[in-house]
Amino acid sequence: MSDAATRSPVSAFCASVRDHVHADQIQDGPLPRYEVDGILPDVSVAPATLEQLQAVLSEAHNAGMCVVPIGGGTHLGAGNVPTSYDVAISLAGMHRIIAHEPADLTVTVEPGVRLAELQSTLAEHGQFLPLDPPCDPSATIGGVLAANASGPLRHAFGTARDWLIGIRVVHADGSVSKSGGRVVKNVAGYDMHKLYVGSLGTLGVIAEATLKIAPRPHAESTLIIACRSAAHAAEIIIGAHDAGLALHAAELLSPPASNAIFGESVWAALLRVAGGAGAVERSLKEIDGASAATGATVERRDAGDDWDAWSAAFRPGALTLRVSVMPSHLAEAMQVLDRRFTGAGGRLSATVTAGVIRANLRPSRDARAGALVAAAREVASRYDGSVAVDAASPLLKQEIDVFGPMRSDFAIMKRLKEEFDPKRILSPGRFIGRI
Repeated sequence: MSDAATRSPVSAFCASVRDHVHADQIQDGPLPRYEVDGILPDVSVAPATLEQLQAVLSEAHNAGMCVVPIGGGTHLGAGNVPTSYDVAISLAGMHRIIAHEPADLTVTVEPGVRLAELQSTLAEHGQFLPLDPPCDPSATIGGVLAANASGPLRHAFGTARDWLIGIRVVHADGSVSKSGGRVVKNVAGYDMHKLYVGSLGTLGVIAEATLKIAPRPHAESTLIIACRSAAHAAEIIIGAHDAGLALHAAELLSPPASNAIFGESVWAALLRVAGGAGAVERSLKEIDGASAATGATVERRDAGDDWDAWSAAFRPGALTLRVSVMPSHLAEAMQVLDRRFTGAGGRLSATVTAGVIRANLRPSRDARAGALVAAAREVASRYDGSVAVDAASPLLKQEIDVFGPMRSDFAIMKRLKEEFDPKRILSPGRFIGRI
């Protein structure tokens, strides 16, 4: 019997991949750094180029081995538990800023570029990418796009889908496709590149992304407005938004969240006022006046420490939920959730204009975590909303679909998976309906 015939699938895969990458780009054995929901891969490969990524996926496809693409690892808790996981594809080695066109306000990057490093580079040109998900400095552009992660800047700038204008993707069999381009004005057609945002690597592996960027504001100030209730804080935020004031970010905080961020247990509005110096000063005066008229107290802060504290408080934890409701129902839903989460260390923060409530909880055990998810979904259903579980224990995730009840468009999503990945080797089971 030949050596090839007696090799294990993992050994045979490693041998075939060595024809395309250097030996030090392959690791086997226990790989805890690449653990996903308690599952360890048999091997990891770290391609450094598009061609190497193609070759690795092609070999995995031929061997029938299931892969999970990994950037900085900050969003590995998102999605359902993989049904199979053989190969971790680390994209950390694909970390080039391919093109930056300051005059056109665009940047093209590989997936392993860290968000923090990109922001630092753009800042040298007086620009920034308006994405600020709660994550540590290891978060990468590929991971942020794959998870469609967002933060307080969503108030004024939307999500990653709104800033992605072009993409290059490697598919399960190693083939490559492109959508969009490197300029804001592209030819007419389907925005296929937005299909991959939030897909958790189940349809293809992002190899390159072109994003719009924005000028950095000339002036900026942070306001903390202590309010008597969630409804009061929401009223101030919506009033400032409707008045067209210079708000880049506006979060409604529950008392436990306020305590974690600035040390005071109150319902509060955390605002980032930014833009031209004149617009900022006018906005600050109007917010001061409107808040005082309703009995709220306003504290002006110039440093970014409060936003760093917000990010630390809302990074994915033991149990992290994302509740979506209509903005008109958000304050009421938030107060109900705050009561329901009493005793679970619950922190709530809401982007009011987007109708999104983030909840970070510390349940004492898995049974308690399941009850908290059920309670959140019951509350959301009152307001025709939904709940997604952004992080939870593997045991709980085995019992529930983290995306909630089956959506009406599930058949379309399933068909897309079948077309893009018929052998189901790309992050199998992690997306909606465990596809």
